[in-house]
Amino acid sequence: MRKVLDFMIVIVSLVAAFFVFTGFNMEGIVKKMNQPEAVSSQELEEDPGTVFVGRPAGEGIPEVRGQAEWEDVLNDVDDVKVIPKSIQKTNVYSLAEWADPFKRRRNGAVGKQKASVKQAPFDISLDYVPYYILELEDGSHILAQVSQSTAKDIKKGNLEPVCAEYNASTDYIWYAIDNEWQKNHSFEILIGKAVVAVVFFFALAVILELLADKILGKKKQRQEQ
Repeated sequence: MRKVLDFMIVIVSLVAAFFVFTGFNMEGIVKKMNQPEAVSSQELEEDPGTVFVGRPAGEGIPEVRGQAEWEDVLNDVDDVKVIPKSIQKTNVYSLAEWADPFKRRRNGAVGKQKASVKQAPFDISLDYVPYYILELEDGSHILAQVSQSTAKDIKKGNLEPVCAEYNASTDYIWYAIDNEWQKNHSFEILIGKAVVAVVFFFALAVILELLADKILGKKKQRQEQ
């Protein structure tokens, strides 16, 4: 009986730790400690050779709040600030630009090429980032990737069903990711999420074991009486 209970406690703790790992916002914590300064339109003009994608938008950056403004900036403006009303995850992912496109064997040899696009219900691998549907203030929707990277080869077939549901075009994507920052901090984020999940696993397992001991102890006491 006790071995079965211990096994169940381990399984429950592992499942709970898995959800903690996938849902814990370690990236947000790391960004607060390494947040780059906002970039203004003047800086963009003075330094056209630098990529500022994903940096906080400062003074003079065009804002998009509705479909009309979104259509105005398409093909004309590279850097915009989108003001979304809500966000919906699509569960469709693309391979990050900073990720190794090939799986590596233990000896470092190149293995099978990773899929450029995949579908999954959870954020497990930091090599893949999700697409989102952003609802703008006027009720219209656009396709976006936020705080993630996008793959060059996008398979629209995976995205069309959810985009069609929200009437969001798959022809244009609002890309708001600092690739250099993500590349430099991706391992740090992974380790942080893993540490939090492991600590949570052991803490929950200990609590459940203590509860089990208490319940079984009371049951044994009643049986002896």
